[in-house]
This record gives sequence, structure tokens and C-alpha cells, in this order.
Amino acid sequence: MAYPFSSDQTMVRNRWYIAAFGDEITREPTERTILGKPVVFYRTEAGKPVAMYGICPHRYFPLAQGRLEGDAIVCGYHGFKFDFDGKCIEIPSQGTGAGFCQPSYRIEERGSLCWIWMGDPDICDPASIPPYEDFGLDQPGWYDSSYNYCHINGRSQLLVDNLLDLTHLPYVHHHIPGAEGMKDPKLREEERSGFFNLIREMPLRWNPFHELIYGNEAKFEGEAWVENASAVYGPELIRTGLGTIQSIDGDTNVPPELGTIHILHGITPETENSVHYFGFSTRDFRLGDKGLDEFQLNSDVKIRGQDKVAIEAVEARLDKSAAFQRELLVKSDTGAVKVRKMIQAMLDAEVSQPA
Repeated sequence: MAYPFSSDQTMVRNRWYIAAFGDEITREPTERTILGKPVVFYRTEAGKPVAMYGICPHRYFPLAQGRLEGDAIVCGYHGFKFDFDGKCIEIPSQGTGAGFCQPSYRIEERGSLCWIWMGDPDICDPASIPPYEDFGLDQPGWYDSSYNYCHINGRSQLLVDNLLDLTHLPYVHHHIPGAEGMKDPKLREEERSGFFNLIREMPLRWNPFHELIYGNEAKFEGEAWVENASAVYGPELIRTGLGTIQSIDGDTNVPPELGTIHILHGITPETENSVHYFGFSTRDFRLGDKGLDEFQLNSDVKIRGQDKVAIEAVEARLDKSAAFQRELLVKSDTGAVKVRKMIQAMLDAEVSQPA
């Protein structure tokens, strides 16, 4: 079994995962391993993104080290040419094509994100891509920024667990003011098919971090009541935030300047023990404010770097530790455990399908 699941696999395949930010895919072929498979990405002359199995079937040379001719990719070893749909259309040494089709994968470009489906093609449905309207991406009155990428040498579930148990904030991210409010928050949960939302309710007073986010002109007096949510759309995407202010000293008429920031975490397994971590944010105030963009990006990169250090330290000894000692789960793990069960059900549903 692969921790923390009762199966040998930790990667759910029948999901839409973020493959890349849109500007990462260009007319220059690039490779990224996803769900254990190398995938070559490029754009057609019309700008459509292509995702194809990244190893040439002739001598197993990486296609990303080849070149593009029109909408086709040419292997850099012996010149085998594959059209954008994977069909082998030219073998220079014999002047023909071949009745062979390189595996290709469905890719959907939605705004700034490119989503890939590498699971069962018969159940591939773009409607199951997480709903942008739920977190303000490409929506009127909202603004997106702070795009960043991090590679972590740790299984994807460690990142999921990390995002659902914010009691680590005062210890891993001790530079963030107000983190003590995470020690014993009031919790409530929302559940529906394929979705779980853990909401923490806590008091909070104005602090220097608020000034950086909202600006000094938005300063409030007294105690605010804040909701901080971790919404799980699946193993591929989690939404957290800086906390949405619900009231100030009991007054629910919160000024619009004290708006909402959603922090999005794209979680794309590279292998069973490594993960691609895509981050970005959306907000409904200070739209287009480049100073806030820069602050948020620097903050996000620092925070994700700290999480990376912690997760990689856990992964390095995890298998031996789990074999020696039963995991101690506590009250703050309630959300993570429920999400593990949700993901386990997805893995169980795929058990009869080929990897």
C-alpha cells in the first residue's frame, strides 16, 4: 500500500489536471512528466495547444528535443514526423509514413490555464473542469495575478494534507501575523459530490499584514470575524484564502475595500512521489494594483518554498516511518482525513482500469 491509501497507487487518473500555464506552451516543444508519463507540449500554427506522449516509438528519443514543422513535431534523432493528432506521417529513411499513432491527450485551454485529461477517454468531459465562477477566475469584477510554479519531491497527498491542516502556519510560516488564530478555530464543513469545503471561523484584529493587503485607508477598529475556507474540488485543485471578513464588531456591513482574495493551488502529480504545484490568486478589490501583485507573488513564492521544504523532509523518511509507527491523527486532521477518503473512493473506482 502507498501511504496514506489502501492501494498501490496515489494518483487519480480520471481528472482534469493543470498541465501548464498558458504562456508556458509555445512553438518551442517542451516536456513535462504528468501521472508518470512524459508529455511533449507545443502549439499549432493556429495557436492550439497540443499534448502528446513525449517519447518517439522508434528509439525512445525525447520528442521535446526535436523541432516543429507546421503543426507536426519531428523527432530530433531519425526525423520521424508526427502530426498534431499523433499520426506518424513521415519516416525519412523509407519515404513513407506509418500506420502508427502516437498517444495524444485531450487538452483544454481555459483563460490562463491549460488542463489535461490523461484518464479514460470514454468518460472525458470538459464540464468537469473546476468551475471558474466559484473562485473568480475570468469573471467580471475579479482580477487574477501572482502566477507561480513549484516542483516538490513529495507525493501529492502530502500537499493536499498540508493545505487542509493550517495549524502548521505558526511553525512553518511563522512570519505571517495572525496565525495564532488557526490554533483552535471554530470549524464547519460543506460536502457535496466530489467537493469538500472546510471553513474556519475565527476572530481577528487589524495587523500590519492587513495594511499590506488592503491599504491603510481600509483600516478598521475592533475585532473582525473572519471565515477562512479550504475548498477541495478534487485532488487537482484546492482553494484557500487570506480570510473573508464577515463582520466587524458585529456589523455585517463590511466595506468593499476589505474584499476577498482566493489563493488557488493546482496539484498535478508528476510521479507517485513528486508533484507539480501551480499557484495563482484572484481578488475582487485593488484590481490591477501592481504593487499588491508584486507583494502577493513574493509572499506566495516564500510560503510555497517553506511548504516544499517541510513536505520534502516528510517524504524522505515517510515509507519507513509509516511502516514503523502508526500515524497519530488529531482533531485538526478531520478535514484531511475526509478528503483522503474521497480520493480513496476515486482510486478504488479506477482499480479495474489500466494505468
